[in-house]
Amino acid sequence: MRFILGLLIGYSIRGKQRALIATLATIAFIVFILIPGIALSLLAVSVHRERLSRPPQTTVPTVIGLSYSNAEIKLRAVHLNLRVLARRDDAPLDSGVIVFQTPQPGERVDYQTTVGVTIALTRAKTEPPSSKR
Repeated sequence: MRFILGLLIGYSIRGKQRALIATLATIAFIVFILIPGIALSLLAVSVHRERLSRPPQTTVPTVIGLSYSNAEIKLRAVHLNLRVLARRDDAPLDSGVIVFQTPQPGERVDYQTTVGVTIALTRAKTEPPSSKR
């Protein structure tokens, strides 16, 4: 590039060989402006097409601490599905409350992704047998 610019400046200062100056200027314009401009515009079109081909996405909301029915309503509103993966009877929360979810809140996922949850269950309270003497 420096070579071509040097030739252009040198010949234009001398004012000689106008055909050579025009040819060098045209080559410099094509090589350093036109070809990169075309390449960048084609790249932009390619990126735009790739983005349009992706499925729509949504952000996973927090459903921990909600009941199953409330979580299902919340997830359906953002185009996600709900599935119970496990039930825990050692959780300190009330029965039917969600204690864990996957994918985690805030993650970006495709529409209709299933959110797996773990639900707390209450233990059946059994009293120890009374000791009779």
